[in-house]
This record gives sequence, C-alpha cells and structure tokens, in this order.
Amino acid sequence: MQDMLRWLDNEDGSGMATPTVASRRKDRVGIFDATNSTKDRREWVLQECTCPTKRAGKPTGIVFVESICDDKDLLHANFMTKVNNSPDYKDMEAEEAMADLLSRVKKYEEAYETIDDDTQSYIKIFNLSSKMLVNHIYGRMAKSIVPALMAWNIGTRPVFICRAGQTKDGSERANLRLGMTRSEHLGKQGRQFRDVLLDHMKVECLDFMRRRQKAAFTPDLNTGTSISGVMNRGFNSRCDLASILSENDGADEEYVGTDGVTPLPFPCHIMSSTMPRAYQTVEWVDMPYPIETLSNLNPLDKGDFTGQELEDLAISHPEWYEQLVADPFYTRFPGGECYGDLLSRLESVVVDIEQQVGPVLVVSHVSVLQVLVAYFRNTPVESCTSIALPMNTVLKFTPAKGGGWQETQHVILNSPNSSHCDLNSMDSLSCHGVSEGNQTPLARTPMGEHLYSNGSGSPPETISPLPIWGDHIRRPTN
Repeated sequence: MQDMLRWLDNEDGSGMATPTVASRRKDRVGIFDATNSTKDRREWVLQECTCPTKRAGKPTGIVFVESICDDKDLLHANFMTKVNNSPDYKDMEAEEAMADLLSRVKKYEEAYETIDDDTQSYIKIFNLSSKMLVNHIYGRMAKSIVPALMAWNIGTRPVFICRAGQTKDGSERANLRLGMTRSEHLGKQGRQFRDVLLDHMKVECLDFMRRRQKAAFTPDLNTGTSISGVMNRGFNSRCDLASILSENDGADEEYVGTDGVTPLPFPCHIMSSTMPRAYQTVEWVDMPYPIETLSNLNPLDKGDFTGQELEDLAISHPEWYEQLVADPFYTRFPGGECYGDLLSRLESVVVDIEQQVGPVLVVSHVSVLQVLVAYFRNTPVESCTSIALPMNTVLKFTPAKGGGWQETQHVILNSPNSSHCDLNSMDSLSCHGVSEGNQTPLARTPMGEHLYSNGSGSPPETISPLPIWGDHIRRPTN
C-alpha cells in the first residue's frame, strides 16, 4: 500500500516529490489488487488513502471494484482454467485439484462481505460484465473506466492491425519530390497488399473458429456490449464449423456482405480510418465486408506543417524541431496535434476493440498504430514514437494466459519496402530492411550533411535521430 501511495504521489521513496515534464501532464491511477473482501479491510484502505493527517494536501479518490459471478458455466470454466494452469496443482490429479479448489472457495465465501455501503464509490461487475452496478461514479471514471470494464472479456479473439496499403511507388515519389497527401488512393503495391490481406485474414479467422470449438468456454458471437460488438447469427458459438467451411451448405449465408446478397466466409469486425488508402485496403470486391470508418483512426494532424517532411522542418523551424526531439510525445504541431492528443480520440476505439468477441482488423496509419501497439504491448505510451510499423505487414495480438497480449508479426507481401522488426524492441532501429542499405521508409536515421548541402540552413546543435511522426517518409539519399 505504501509503495503504491508513494508512486501516486510521484515520490522516489525519500518522501520528496520528483516531478518530470511528462508526469506533470497526466494523472496517476493505481490498482491495489488485494483481498479487500471485508468491510473492515475496505475501511482500512479508505483510511490509508484519505486520512487528512497522513495525506494532507494529497487528495486521493477511491473506487472499489467488485466482481460477482454466480453463473455455473462460467464458474466451472474458471475453475478448470485454474486447475489446469495453476502451479498450485501442477502435480495433482484433476479431481483432487478441483476438490481442493472448491474447499478454498467455500472458506473464502464464508468470510466474504459484499459492498453495500452506498456512501462509498464502487462498481459491481456481474458475470464478466453482463451486468454492472455503479454508485457515486462521476467524471473520467464514468466516461472511461466504466466502458472499459464493460468491454473487457475473456474471449480469445485475435486483433489484427496493419498500415494502409502503399500509394505511389517510393522511387516515383522520390523522383517527383512529393510528400504524402491525405487523399491519395492505393497504388499497384497497395492493391496487391489488399488482395493478399484478404487471403491472410481468411486463413487466420477460420483457424480462430476451429480453435474456439475446442475451448472450455467461449463468449457467444451473438453477444456484445453494443451493436458493433454483436456478430451476425451465422457465426454464433453453437454453429457447426463444417457448415462454415462447406461451400454448399448455405448456413453461412446468414452472414452476408453490405450488398445484402454475398455470403461472407469468416467473421471479422473491420475498422478503418476515413483516408481513401485505408478503407480501400479492406474494400474486397468479391467479399463486401462492412467497414466501420472512423475519423478517430485518421493520422496525426500536422496542422500548418501538413505535407512537409521532418528533414525540411529541421531547417525551416529549428527551434520547434529541437522541442520535438526533446519531447516527441507532447510537442504539438502548430495548428495540429501531438501524440498526447491521440490518446483522447483513441480511447473509444480501444473500448470498441476490447468489447469484440470475434476477430478484429484495424487499418490505420503509423502515428495511430504506434499508440495502439503500445497499448497492446503494455509499454509506456510516451515511448510509442519510436515503435516501427513496417509496410505490408500484419501484427496479430492474441490474449495471453494470465493477462496481456501475445504478439506475432506476419509479412504477407514482399516488396522493396518490407522490413522485419525485432518484437522484443520498441525502437525502430531494430528494423532490418531488405532494401539496399537497410533504408526502409520507417528507419530512424541520423541527421546528415546532405540535408544542408544547398546552404539554406545549418544543422541543429543536437544531432539526434529523427522521431517517427505519422506517415513521415524519409527521402532516400544519393
């Protein structure tokens, strides 16, 4: 408890606050995960966190979260997971382990006291968020935490994310000295990526359907916390996989495309930005899947600097560029956004992704996907500006045992711009490109003398690697 309070107060253990630039800009939320199952225990927590003497000048809000489960099927599935995976039962027979677990649960129930004090702030979750009860929950808690708790589920659905397909060829863009515009359409490479993406998703999603047939418990695909979380009837938890895979059965015709006629071969919730190159990446002519286009997924707004490259900005606006290098997450483009702004508009997107019980595909752009990848990797979002997102590559995130997400990377189309990134590293310097000189579009490269050969400027005093910003494309050097 004391360690958590010191962290909330941003202290280094000496009792003195040690604020940093980043820490001053955000609130802190601590999760005290303990057996606070009695009224006396919860009263102790309140006293420790809100005592006017101990916590003078350090106001701290307390919200209790109680999970209640009386669904027999859910309980049995949870018990079986515990028996099969807990190190406590590693060398026990299944029946003996289950008996021991049930004995523990009975003793826990005898001492348990539910929350019934309506003067306290609390959230009660019933049967894995199928029902919720909230009391004295306001502001950010009501706006963000409650929807998140409603969205989180124990389903094993995979989440796929990828960049929008390529527009102009890299050499063509370099010869014409063109930057990327927001309204560009897919080029030849982009259309090839679109086609192989459909094949890849079909293999992955049908594999998901096969595996869920063997799972101890899977959420019904007909359920969800909003209309966008409800899958069509053709893919419910009781459907026969053989009927999905059969071309002549017809059962899968219940899940049809946006034309109202075409049967779709696999379930998938597709989300895209409003940029043409993004939604065109999932506009499969023969498979008209519904696409949820969201401006929330649009790339970082560069304001007055839209269309300009970072190398040019380092010369034309050196003071701003130095701020960018020093604080890439919170430095805002004039008249535009900073990465910190993306957090606000991606909050609802994350909730929508989390609440899905079937496969999800998100097609967006570098800046947005960097923030999402930081979320799924559970890494500091302030460091997301150095996460590499290679072209023609799909990142797959699957719920892992014990929490979190397991990540795999799939290069589905080889091209001069393809690269492979070390998944254990957050920094794009770990990218190994297959093109000449490892000059991939997303590689962070030091400032070079060639940038100033025209005499129009001088290098900034700090010679730093360029941060990755949005759809920034580095012009190749001679």
